[in-house]
Formats: sequence, C-alpha cells, structure tokens
Amino acid sequence: MSIPAVSSSAGAASSSKPNVSGQISQLQGQLKDLTQKLKATSDSDMEAQAKTQMLQMLQAQIAAIQSQIQALQQQQTQQQIQSKDGALNKAVLGSEESVAARRSNLSTLGSQVDTYA
Repeated sequence: MSIPAVSSSAGAASSSKPNVSGQISQLQGQLKDLTQKLKATSDSDMEAQAKTQMLQMLQAQIAAIQSQIQALQQQQTQQQIQSKDGALNKAVLGSEESVAARRSNLSTLGSQVDTYA
C-alpha cells in the first residue's frame, strides 16, 4: 500500500491582500475532504502500519489547514479593526476640520459691538 503525496495548501495563506473569506472557504472545503478521508481510512481494513501512517499524515494535514484558517481569521479580524480605526480617524479629522471652519466663520466680539460717536 503506497501513501499518496501530501498536497500543500500553504500558498493559499501567503498571497498578498487576497479575498480572505474566499480562502477560508476553500480551506474549509479541503478540511472537510481531509476529515472524510480520515474517517474512511480509519474504517478501512488496510494493513495496520500503512493505516497508522495514513492517519498520521491526514491528521498533520488537518492540523496545518486548521492553522491556516486560524491565521486567515486573525488577518481578517485585524483588517476589520484597521478599517474601523481608519473610518474613525477620518470622522475625527472631519469633525476637527468642521469645528475649525466654524471658528473661522465666527466674527470677533469687537465686530458685533455697535459704536456711537
């Protein structure tokens, strides 16, 4: 019994500014497939040593994909935080600019006082 080659999906998590949700979905699909293979292998009647090796390989792949999903979820959370911080900073800057504009439009106290000679 030969053990199939381990497919690597590490590239999915390393690309720059990808669709993180799409990558997570893809990895979850791979995780589902590997889980099904793990169950099928554990239920199979193959040679004990080959079965053990196959189960260990599948468990390692599952752990790797779970780590990738976790890293992508952290990246997604960080991006959401940065996005909210950016929006908050823009709102604060906008309100500071509007306050400054209103202050410059206000006239000085002396121009509001009528003077009679």
